[in-house]
Amino acid sequence: MLKVIIGAGALVGLCLGFSVSVNAETTAEEAANEAVVARLLEVKGTPLYREVAAEVFTDDHVRTRREFENLVYHSDDPILGEAADPDYIAITERVNTIERLVGDGDMVAAQIRVQGKHTGNLYGIPATGKTFDVMSNAVFRMEDGKIAESWWMLQESGVLMDLGVGLPKRVDGKTNLAPAYDDVRTFDEGLAEHLATTPRNTDEWHNKTLLLSYKALPENRAVSWSERRPYSNLERGGINDIIARADILGVEGSHGASMSNRRDMIAHAITNDTEGMILFRLTADNSGPLFGIPASGVKLHDWEIGWARFDGPGNWTDAWWTADELGFTLLVGGKESSPESLNFWGEQ
Repeated sequence: MLKVIIGAGALVGLCLGFSVSVNAETTAEEAANEAVVARLLEVKGTPLYREVAAEVFTDDHVRTRREFENLVYHSDDPILGEAADPDYIAITERVNTIERLVGDGDMVAAQIRVQGKHTGNLYGIPATGKTFDVMSNAVFRMEDGKIAESWWMLQESGVLMDLGVGLPKRVDGKTNLAPAYDDVRTFDEGLAEHLATTPRNTDEWHNKTLLLSYKALPENRAVSWSERRPYSNLERGGINDIIARADILGVEGSHGASMSNRRDMIAHAITNDTEGMILFRLTADNSGPLFGIPASGVKLHDWEIGWARFDGPGNWTDAWWTADELGFTLLVGGKESSPESLNFWGEQ
């Protein structure tokens, strides 16, 4: 595990056409790409961010998803938007710790532990003076040593829980849902394209084959496994924050009970010889309640990220998952925003 502590005073969505990169081994170009991304992560959320971004972004850089995507859209409100401070004022004493950094061809995936203190107005949430400690994930596409596209997803639900606050109340009493991006495709299609790539039989190729097979239809998988899952250790489940909040509220339910006709759609699969990441979008019908949030019948979509560690080619040991948990609960509440979905993370 790469553990680089980056201090900032102690320290939307990516163009998501499915990408398969062939990575026989970490090349000098990939190492250079990782270094550029690490430099950006060093100053993320600080006053220096814009200066560094101007140096490492291409002139036509596209940021297709923001770090605080849901809070940004929710604060598109005459009162909340006016009150919001810049990120580096709303959050001070920010420390970013790079947990994983994986370069694969022209792609780089990063997992960052983000710690900070809430000392200003964060997208309509008045300063609490409390600290938070959450994970953030990002995916970058590089062009000629610069960042051409970037995509971010921070555990906004974890921030709300750590600060002990709910969503700020909008003038209309609803929520402004972040848009869905449909430029993804099935894991089966992604796997078929990957299997046609060369060179084959590298560690990276086998690792990517397993990641793509995991969410492909059983009849299309390129590899099989005897247990329920192809990995031996679950480090984090995708909706751990939702489950933890439901326990606090004393409501029962499950992720699976809230949906039917689920199909996961791949955006990116990025691997090296020891680690990998898949960025995908859950699609389903909201046909049942989610931990006390009544079904609204909407079409569900939810970004999720899965991280994998490998002990040998195709031997998946540790799995770490996270979904856009705040966005998912708001979407289950429907476009009219049910009281249960708006207040799940705390009374407005």
